[in-house]
Amino acid sequence: MKIKVYQYFAWFCLGLCTACYSGMPEDEGEVGQGKEVTFRITRFDEIFSRATATNFEVGDSIGIYAVKHDVAGGNSFPALSGNQAHNAKWVKTDEGWQPASLKDKIVYPQDGAELDFYAYYPYSRDAINPEGIAMGVKPDQRTIEGRNGSDWMAATNTTGVNEGEVELLFRHVMAAVEVEIRGGNVITPNERLEVQMTEICLKNSFNLGTGVSVAENETGTIDMWRLEDATDMGSFTYRALLPAQSLGEGIPVFRCLQDGKIYIYRGEEIILERGYRTRFVFILKSGSES
Repeated sequence: MKIKVYQYFAWFCLGLCTACYSGMPEDEGEVGQGKEVTFRITRFDEIFSRATATNFEVGDSIGIYAVKHDVAGGNSFPALSGNQAHNAKWVKTDEGWQPASLKDKIVYPQDGAELDFYAYYPYSRDAINPEGIAMGVKPDQRTIEGRNGSDWMAATNTTGVNEGEVELLFRHVMAAVEVEIRGGNVITPNERLEVQMTEICLKNSFNLGTGVSVAENETGTIDMWRLEDATDMGSFTYRALLPAQSLGEGIPVFRCLQDGKIYIYRGEEIILERGYRTRFVFILKSGSES
């Protein structure tokens, strides 16, 4: 009887160990068996630059999708499933760009198939649908966190790569608006001047494959940030990042607040395009709304 009990126990242990092992087979757990993908990442900043830097900084993170290249010349876009890499998180380090974890590593197919790559910045773990990534801007862009969190970018490499380093050039997804405020005959801007954009779209849905974005209907207000130092009284320039959109004629798009007074600026239809900066010059005039 003891022999049967021991034998049963031995088989139970063996079955338990086998079950534990089958959860992560050696050929799947060893990610490094295939050729690992590496990236050379740059950004295009000729139109307008980030508030804190003109390049990525240590700690910045991006999301990457990879799909098999269509050798027939068709389009291979990332989808909800079936991707070679699905929202893999890569982080900028002192040594370069690295996967955030083992599961974020990307390897080339062992059959030699070529890959196309699609990426965006900043990384969001909620961006699980590459056909509709929610890209919103921060209402308060007077802080570094607000500005950096609003500066969405995207990059693609659809040349078909099956070895070596992959080049990704990031371009801005949002539009930029710049406003210079000048003094009039009576009113002069000072360090207490605040500038806002009102009744504007703050979020859009971005298709990472096609590069098409669709603005959402919900509107809000953005606190623009000043480009000059607070002590600079020579000029007053403010900037905001926002989704590409059209602003109808007569909408009170710009609002200036200074010393208890509110100055509203309405104008003609404004078309804001992705990756471009639109600049305005306004003069503070009497007849403000309080």
